[in-house]
Amino acid sequence: MGLGKLKLDIKLEELKSEILKNNFEILPLDFEHIIELSSLEYIHKDPFDRIIISQAISEKYTLISKDLNFRLYTKVKLLW
Repeated sequence: MGLGKLKLDIKLEELKSEILKNNFEILPLDFEHIIELSSLEYIHKDPFDRIIISQAISEKYTLISKDLNFRLYTKVKLLW
């Protein structure tokens, strides 16, 4: 939000309840994610995106993103 990349129509405080109401899970940052993060190639420069990538790999989740840089990580499963 600080970079102007995310604009919300609701207050940030309301976002969590909306996420849970729609049956999404909020994934905490775990030490295993940090270990995976430390082994990632430095392709994507955005640290937040690198954390998302490492979480998806660690948890064996499919990541949904239109960010073309995500495709450069061969260990991540992508949709879209």
